[in-house]
Amino acid sequence: MISLLVSLVWLFGSYPTAQPKPDDPVVAFIRANPERSAVMLVRNDTTLVSLRADQLFPLASTVKIMVAIEFSRQAAAGKIRADELVLLSDIDRYYLPNTDGGAQPAWKAELTARQAIQNGRVTLLDVAKGMIRYSSNANTEYLTDRLGFRAVNANRRSLKLPKHEPVLPVVAPLLLYSTTDKAATLARLRAMNSRDYEAQSMALHAQLKVDADSSLRKQFIFPDLELQKVWSDRLTASTAREYTSIMQKLNRRVYFEPAVQTLLDQIMEWPFAVNPGNRQVYEHIGMKGGSTAFVLTNALYATDKAGNRSELVVFFNNLTTSENVLLQKNLNTFLINCIQTPRYRPTVQALLR
Repeated sequence: MISLLVSLVWLFGSYPTAQPKPDDPVVAFIRANPERSAVMLVRNDTTLVSLRADQLFPLASTVKIMVAIEFSRQAAAGKIRADELVLLSDIDRYYLPNTDGGAQPAWKAELTARQAIQNGRVTLLDVAKGMIRYSSNANTEYLTDRLGFRAVNANRRSLKLPKHEPVLPVVAPLLLYSTTDKAATLARLRAMNSRDYEAQSMALHAQLKVDADSSLRKQFIFPDLELQKVWSDRLTASTAREYTSIMQKLNRRVYFEPAVQTLLDQIMEWPFAVNPGNRQVYEHIGMKGGSTAFVLTNALYATDKAGNRSELVVFFNNLTTSENVLLQKNLNTFLINCIQTPRYRPTVQALLR
């Protein structure tokens, strides 16, 4: 299954104080596979770990942070209304079943459970929250269209992210890989330059927007792993250093205007809603991760009750299926070991050994 779904790292609220074992499986993988890993960890403005922090990696769903930032800016400026009710059917035009790890159905189930759907409509703020917490690709596509791709991409300059590649549609490019002639499709896409790839992705995005009868989506053929690899390699890329800088801006709480920061808190700090026990440990904690069959990414920030601030970004690429499963299984423990006061030093030492 293609998945741009956030990794299920919920950071439980209470932890044993015993020191972690130095043979953490994630640490072991990073040390054994440096060319496929990047890590940056900052604590109280001091960089503790910087491993391949300037190497470009496909972001997968971690790129949705850029959309959340632009949403919060436009909503705070009154360009859009966070409480505007929008049709779920308009969002669903961007939904390709089985391509988001179950994100869209999970988001809708949560909306239904708290009776947040009004005559088939939900608020834009709920759409943005679903984009980050559930990693809904359809929500991302809808919001980016509403905000404007140019506006979202302007944040690369304002946030000083010179290496960050352009944010493209999330769903539409998958249609480029929907084919009954795999060999010809692979040859064409591998030879396609970035400008043409972007243009075709945007054209398909425009078609999805008006696909009221789902005729385009019904023609979608799920691509095999070889096709998925080409798609994964062409996802928007950035660096661990650049996403650490974004996490620092969110965590320090002085970069964004207060109204923008308040909205970002509501969108990014979903771990409090998933596990209320996190409030026993953190004043603030926000995160976004992503994955494909070959990529695993995560960016988080946290401020604990003692006022210690941590920012952590971890990127992996060119993973095998078994490696991806191993890393996802152990990522939550690794993240805790990196940011929890009683536990981070041994992990840092093991990474730098």
